[in-house]
Amino acid sequence: MAEKKVTLIIEGMHCSHCASAIAEALKRLKGVKGADVLFTTGKAKVSYDPDLVKVDDMAKAIESLGYEVKGIRE
Repeated sequence: MAEKKVTLIIEGMHCSHCASAIAEALKRLKGVKGADVLFTTGKAKVSYDPDLVKVDDMAKAIESLGYEVKGIRE
């Protein structure tokens, strides 16, 4: 299937280290092709293969680090 993109709205990021930790957690998920996370905007733009990973999996990975996913834009 074709690659999809999603934007996750994240609450709780305060610095570039927060954004880096989230990006690394997302990139570890099988099926995530890329993750661009900016603490200044509070958003993670993720490209992924929907056959391999679900948006809920991404949200769980982010929330396991102590951040909150406040919204999803597909």
